[in-house]
Amino acid sequence: MLRKSSSRWSVSFWVLILSNFLVFQITWNLKVGMEESFPSTIQSDNSPLITTIGNNNNIRISSTAFETGTQYGGKGDKAHLGGFTDMDIHGISPASWKWMVSSIGVHSLIDVGCGRGISTSWFLYHGVDILCVEGSHDAVEKSVLPHPNNKHIVEHDFSRGPWWPEKTYDAIWCVEFLEHVGRNLQKNYLPTFRKAAMIFVSHSNWGGHHHVEVHDSTYWIQKMTMFGFIYSEDLTEKIHNVATEEMYSDIAPNGRLLNAQHVWLTLKVFINPAVAALPQHAHLLAEPGCFFKRIKDKRLNRECGTGIDPQAKIETKLPESFKALNLTYEQDTTWFNYIAARVENRTKDGLAEQAKLGINFTHSKIHNNRQPEYYEI
Repeated sequence: MLRKSSSRWSVSFWVLILSNFLVFQITWNLKVGMEESFPSTIQSDNSPLITTIGNNNNIRISSTAFETGTQYGGKGDKAHLGGFTDMDIHGISPASWKWMVSSIGVHSLIDVGCGRGISTSWFLYHGVDILCVEGSHDAVEKSVLPHPNNKHIVEHDFSRGPWWPEKTYDAIWCVEFLEHVGRNLQKNYLPTFRKAAMIFVSHSNWGGHHHVEVHDSTYWIQKMTMFGFIYSEDLTEKIHNVATEEMYSDIAPNGRLLNAQHVWLTLKVFINPAVAALPQHAHLLAEPGCFFKRIKDKRLNRECGTGIDPQAKIETKLPESFKALNLTYEQDTTWFNYIAARVENRTKDGLAEQAKLGINFTHSKIHNNRQPEYYEI
């Protein structure tokens, strides 16, 4: 009887061991599968997938190289990468960038699909901590950013795997990118998006070189919501208004009239709560908090502790790290002249645009960065 009971106990013991092992194996497989298909909201900083700065991971093979003889750059790149231009006038919006820095309070930014780095360079020359991520080796070689192999540029082709930076950033600027990457590969750029508190991203409504994801606004709002980001209709409307008011109001560095069509037409603003809630991004949404006065239906605010209001003497001032970066005339001039010397001069086209619209700009008015004393809210 004792031997029979011992035998049963032995069988039960090994059944228990085996079942626990199977549960562990199933759980582990599920965990790995979920991590591969849907990485965590904030990626680990010590991930081995972080691309080495300046590393050319775009394997160039002539049999599938991008064809030359078009308006697009990409000589020698794989066919899906070619598509950047000398300077895409439809993505250049200094007014929108100023709004992002002055009103949103952006101190750091990743430019995803940055091409030659035109937009990235504006943020760099205006004091923003930047990173330019681009898959085209030809674009990286032709980058306008100082010293192309420096810390500001990451060459990464998202068709080959994911990449994310070591730290979190205030914002991502991503124009003319989403439509170029198939949804089977979206999981590769999501880890990058998840390292930013806010995402400013456009999409395409029409065809173009390797446009494989052309959808309307509703689609992208739903898609980004599925990824865990929150769409801000208010901030989207505000940046659309800024870019619309800027249209045809000034001259770009290449001599053409500003017309940031990608911004005023399809750009969307999303918030990533997991990063936006971190202490290092608490300065975002940088409008002043102290009331000044109301004019009709408009409220004017001022920086706390400033102005002639008697309350200013007792108001707590914000730390400098919580204030928007100070933008200057000198920064604008430096950026404008720097880019003008590095892009094709299109003044002839710009004059034709002015004649068609019945306007006449003899010089750029883009240098207008004085910080207002009071802010209209």
